[in-house]
Amino acid sequence: MKLISKTNILLICGIMAAVASVFLLVLDITPLFISAYIFAVIGIGALGLGTIYLMQSGKSYPWFASFPMTIWSYLTIQVAFSAVFVIRESIFNWSFPTKWFCLIHIIMLAVTAIVLITLNTGKDYIEARGADVKEKVISMKMIVADLEAAMTNMPSMKSEIKAVADALRYSDPMSNPALAEYENAIGDSVVLIENAVAKGDEQSIPALCAALQRQIKDRNNKLKLMK
Repeated sequence: MKLISKTNILLICGIMAAVASVFLLVLDITPLFISAYIFAVIGIGALGLGTIYLMQSGKSYPWFASFPMTIWSYLTIQVAFSAVFVIRESIFNWSFPTKWFCLIHIIMLAVTAIVLITLNTGKDYIEARGADVKEKVISMKMIVADLEAAMTNMPSMKSEIKAVADALRYSDPMSNPALAEYENAIGDSVVLIENAVAKGDEQSIPALCAALQRQIKDRNNKLKLMK
């Protein structure tokens, strides 16, 4: 989207509006046609705003791209719908009731707005979830880094501590408030291992690592059940 500038978007929308305006010169100006023209301009404006929103977001996630695509779908459907009745009125002199014509357009516009609101809500949830996962990943990496430092300080227990570090490294970063107790316990166990290494207490390391392995496994199993 960086290849499309805001100026180009406005230019494209301007051209689309100009093409729609040309029909003012070649078709009879009827209430039905005026209604169709107004809704077409609304659709074109919405398409421009949706595309600019996508461009300024600086992201390329599917839920961002769906904003202009949803509006484009609305614009295509409402223009096709309008064209059928406007052309029929012009050629066969049969006019669809304007109030029903406008009502159908309003319903299409409302449905599109609901879809966009739903997409935006989903976007906010996904972004919040992504931020939570990122925080958990960073937390896991810091704990793994602490264990790697413990391995360096006590090479004789490297295999035991490395097994725990690998278990944490490959744990699911997703979390749940109900797992806070398990995750706090894991953090406390890592501190116990660090303290044992600092004291040079090799004898307690295997038991501490085994206990931490069980805690990690229990936490991962509980997380699987919550998904």
